[in-house]
Amino acid sequence: MILIMVAIHAAVIGYIRSRVAQVNEQRSTAFEIGEFRFQPVADPQTVYHFRLHAIIDPSKRQLGEERLSRMRMEILESSEQMLRQVDPAWLDDPSQVQIRERLMEVILQHLELALIQRVLITDWLELPVASVQVDLRDAPPRTPNLEST
Repeated sequence: MILIMVAIHAAVIGYIRSRVAQVNEQRSTAFEIGEFRFQPVADPQTVYHFRLHAIIDPSKRQLGEERLSRMRMEILESSEQMLRQVDPAWLDDPSQVQIRERLMEVILQHLELALIQRVLITDWLELPVASVQVDLRDAPPRTPNLEST
């Protein structure tokens, strides 16, 4: 009788541990789209910097990650074009509601399905232009002017 109780107890503990391990192994539904640094046309004295993340529908996580990865460059380009023309009032909003809504629209334009639940903005920085240094090592090499004068 004691052996049966110990066996049942061990089986229950094993089952509970396996379920907890499965819960801990679930991946996040957040997907980092990219890092942005831009100057709005209306305010050339300020540079804004942030990271953009998309929250993918958990039931479509794999498909969402694949599509976002495939369309990443197009999303980045469209987002940067939109950000350079952004209304300065949107940049003063601490919750960034308008910017997040517009970025969500840009992402959804590039996906065939509604795979994204919302977008998140992290690491928001507002910097004066003079404080931003561009690392020219990442820039493409300049080609010398070969025209004869």
